[in-house]
This record gives sequence, structure tokens and C-alpha cells, in this order.
Amino acid sequence: MEWQTLGFNKIKTFFERTSENGQLSHAYIFSGQEMIGKRTFALELVNLVNQTDPNPVFQPDCLFVDSGVSESGQTITIEEIRRVKNFVSLSPYAGPYKFVVINDAHLMTTEAQNALLKVLEEPSPSSILILVTANPNSLLPTIISRCQEIKFPPHPKRIIEDVLKNSGLPKSEAEFLAEFSNGRVGLVKTVIKEKSFGEIKNSVEELVGLVKTDINERLTVAQKLTDEKNKQDLMKKVLYWTLYMRMRINEPKARKILDGLVGLHKIIAQPQFNHRLALENFLVQL
Repeated sequence: MEWQTLGFNKIKTFFERTSENGQLSHAYIFSGQEMIGKRTFALELVNLVNQTDPNPVFQPDCLFVDSGVSESGQTITIEEIRRVKNFVSLSPYAGPYKFVVINDAHLMTTEAQNALLKVLEEPSPSSILILVTANPNSLLPTIISRCQEIKFPPHPKRIIEDVLKNSGLPKSEAEFLAEFSNGRVGLVKTVIKEKSFGEIKNSVEELVGLVKTDINERLTVAQKLTDEKNKQDLMKKVLYWTLYMRMRINEPKARKILDGLVGLHKIIAQPQFNHRLALENFLVQL
């Protein structure tokens, strides 16, 4: 197999061998931190196993599911899992397998997870499900027990630096991003493509300012960040804050702030919780 995805050599070798030997499992969990290439790897695996178009839109034997089709844009609903059930009940069209890739699988509602469990309990021999998630602990234990978990590690810094070599970013920004990204090659590529380094800078400055301001101002910011028009960006902002504090871990108070951000991130990754209350609690304790 010729892979386009960077890194993950041990995982590539594993899937090459299991595919060649006809030993692919019926369900996998691809776990690991956000934006390191899990989703990209999953879609490329579909293409390499079925020898089809690398664009999932043009793969008749691949169903890609994420939260973008839901009304809120924040959950994967039972209706989407019903689509999965119908999809895997059909015979493959072109390749040997029907693939389902569920991105951000931790965003499935409880009803959706229970519906998926029924699919996993009676797997089709010609279907493979891949659950991509940065938060596998949010999945039902019964789902986890029926899947083979593949853990994706952060990329080594040399791979990040290679990606940044021809990025066109100033040296200072490239060096900052290599450290800031913590092995998230997807984050680096997105920043380069969207020219969004300024967004990271603004988020970092916002956090630094919040540490210095009073509680009333912090609560005002919490209200602003969790209102309807801004809440879609909250996850990204908290990620940026977390990565920045990881860089400053040896400074006073940094460990406390980082621990609070990790807890906040887990809560806002699950739509059933009160995000505003969680953010207010974090900001008050800065």
C-alpha cells in the first residue's frame, strides 16, 4: 500500500498485514488527540482496502457520518445511526467492504449509541465500522468492548517541522507552531491553509487577559463565548488555550489552569452538559 498520510508507520504496517491476511475486524475505535490525522487515516484506509476514489463523497461503499448534519451541529443523532444500519445491510457495490466512518463518535447521543450497539451486536461480514474520537471514554462500555481500539500517538516534532519548512510562515511563527501544536499535524496544516495563525495569537492574548481581569468581566466573556453565534468556536478556543498552557507548564499557576482546561474540554466535548456553567466555573477559578 502507498500511504499519503504522514507518520503512524506501525499502524500502517498493522493494517497492511491484516488486510492482506483477510483479518480485518468488523469495528475499530481510532482514538487519540484532536487533529493528528485519525479521520484522514480512516478515509485513506477505506480507499486502500477497497481501491476506490480517495474522496469519500465518491465512494459508494463508504458512509461518512459526523455532527454537521444534525440540527444543532453538535450531536450525532439516532437518525444518522439508522442510516448506518440501512447502509451496512446492503451488499458492497464496488469493493469487498462497506465502510462506515463516524467522525467525533463521542458526539453520538445516548440514543444513537444504543442504536449503534445493535449494529455492532450483529455485524455484517462485509461491513467495517470506524469510530474516530478524541474522547473514547464518552462511548458506552458495551460499544468499546465490541470494537478494537487503535491508539494514534502525537506526531514527533521532526514531522511537524517538515510540514512547516515550506509553509511560508515567518521563522518565529513556525517555531512557535511546532511547539504549540503538540504533534497535531492536522492543526498545523489547517493553520497554514487557512492562514489562521492570528486566530491562535488572539486566543492566547484573550486567555492572558482573562487571568488579569476581574470576575465580572470573566462572566461576561463566558456569556459571550457560549451564546448561539459563538458556541461553535468554543471548542477550538479551549483547545488553543490548553495547548498554550501546556507550553507554559513550568510557570506558577500554569498547572492549575491546565488541569482546569482539560476538565473544561471534556465537558464541552459533550453537548448534553451545560457549557456556559462549565466555562464560568473555569474562569472564576483562574
